[in-house]
Amino acid sequence: MQRSLELVRRAPWLLAPWERFIGMHAQGRVPHGLMIVGERGLGSSALARCISAYLLCSQPIRQPGSEAPCEVCPACRLRQAGTHPDLILAAEDLSVRDIPVDVVRALIDAFGLTRYGPVRIALIEQAERMNRAAANSLLKLLEEPPAGSLFLFTAERADLLPMTIRSRVQRLSVPNPDRSALVDWLCTTHALPRADADLLWFMGGRDLVAGQAPDWDWQGVTQSFCDLICGHSSPLAVAKVWQSVDRETLARWLLRVWLAVQGVSLGLPCTAPESLCPAIGRMAAALSAEDWLKRHPILLAFLQTASHPLNEELARERLALDLSDPALPARLA
Repeated sequence: MQRSLELVRRAPWLLAPWERFIGMHAQGRVPHGLMIVGERGLGSSALARCISAYLLCSQPIRQPGSEAPCEVCPACRLRQAGTHPDLILAAEDLSVRDIPVDVVRALIDAFGLTRYGPVRIALIEQAERMNRAAANSLLKLLEEPPAGSLFLFTAERADLLPMTIRSRVQRLSVPNPDRSALVDWLCTTHALPRADADLLWFMGGRDLVAGQAPDWDWQGVTQSFCDLICGHSSPLAVAKVWQSVDRETLARWLLRVWLAVQGVSLGLPCTAPESLCPAIGRMAAALSAEDWLKRHPILLAFLQTASHPLNEELARERLALDLSDPALPARLA
């Protein structure tokens, strides 16, 4: 908890929504539904856990500028031990791509029990993972929330949630820091070389603020993408390189590379880290800006189906084939 609180206080983009929440709490205006919306990796999860800890604490520190849970009261000790009965962490495993209706039904049952303290909190991270049945089931609880309840969500793509859910919660938006500010923060906080911090900024992802180097072969993925576009490698050979990367990670990375390539193909400066610019330049020269635009829907569709239980090998082979020739599906039809 201490690390989460330090992150919230030291990261300017998290401090603003935290202070907004503190203002709500001081005025007695905390809603029954609160959604923290921000890109992955910027600390939305840390902010949500700080909010939960502050609300559950029986004697929180209220000194302006130093608001925090006390960490010593019985409620804080229960939370620290992971046994607080009023904190429900629904679908805590973020590697699970789909939140089924059974998870929400269990949450509904938990809200029917007697509370330990004045508030019961359900925390659902990356709430856009809820399938339609889960979202509809949760809606019934949001429409008639039990007294002393808070439904706390984090989301990167709030637009993927039904409007009926979004209309019943208030938003806390986590703004995107600009490139130089985030790179400076990573260098200062984690003592990273600027080149490494710049790569992390470009890459994004859930480990961004942790300053952790990627644990997958981004160089190999990028080079194989370049070889595919430049005609130096076959789609099946490229797909084999991509097999070792999680589909969502692969999709997000290729979209970031695509955006940088598209900019260069339109005559703009390369926005990628210096180490990537040569490959991006070759890719931009290999195709016209119009041809690159044709590949954008392919990458978006791959990202949108990243959570679907498709055959992993076939999904990557289809992606490589479509990227090599966007007109191929039409010719095969």
